[in-house]
Amino acid sequence: MPRTELTIEDRKRIGLDILDEVQRVCRLLDLDFYLAYGTLLGAVRHKGFIPWDDDIDIWMFRKDFDVFVEKFNSLCQPDFRLWFYTNREDYPFNMPKVCYLKTEIREKNMKRIEGIGIWVDIFPIDYLSEESKAATPRLVQLEKQRWMGLYRQSNISGKLKLFFYGLFSRDVSLSDRKRPAAYYTKRIHELHSCTEEHDQVRSPTSVNSYRLFYDASAFDSVLEVPFEDRTYPIPAGYDSLLRTVYHDYMRIPPKAKQKMDSHLKQARFIDQA
Repeated sequence: MPRTELTIEDRKRIGLDILDEVQRVCRLLDLDFYLAYGTLLGAVRHKGFIPWDDDIDIWMFRKDFDVFVEKFNSLCQPDFRLWFYTNREDYPFNMPKVCYLKTEIREKNMKRIEGIGIWVDIFPIDYLSEESKAATPRLVQLEKQRWMGLYRQSNISGKLKLFFYGLFSRDVSLSDRKRPAAYYTKRIHELHSCTEEHDQVRSPTSVNSYRLFYDASAFDSVLEVPFEDRTYPIPAGYDSLLRTVYHDYMRIPPKAKQKMDSHLKQARFIDQA
């Protein structure tokens, strides 16, 4: 089957189509979502994508996130699919992705994974209880173990990096690579999940994310804002959220830093025969 390389503009356009499908299903299920991270920054600062970025991230509170993960594949159009540890054992990432199945990608340092194409990342938001805070060291360790679990799905360069990571890290061992990454992802989400309301929230997305606490009140209301030629929801308290992550977020970085931090080695469109 012939394949065509995707341009950055192709990837942006497809990302928006995926986000529209996410929004359609959320409306069917009466679920809330919000633009997140660089996508939120792009909406506020550029009214669309950050010019040197091409991916899309969204947040969902855990109660909506769980329903979305369970129901999306039964309601979505045929060209889309949500992947997570809940529906495939070889899923390597720590958050679900809604993928466009007419595309395929290859990550740097990883083997190609069937069915993973251009995507939108779905990040859960959990309320932060005292128990959640106390569990932070264990969550950090599980995330590092999850990285080691990527060993079997990595190419040669990835395997070498993970081997030395396990060799010199105090928090993980080489034996952690024997379990798949999805095993650790499941444990992270079960340990971090909290729907009981508290003053702060957090998203379990990376080792660094466990240091980012947000005021839950930032999500008390929603704004609909332009993003490219469309409109999507953001938290009304976006200023405090963006300052937590990016600090002086309205300042445009110098030209030398306006580079796409792409983790993709290849992105292709699968032409239909």
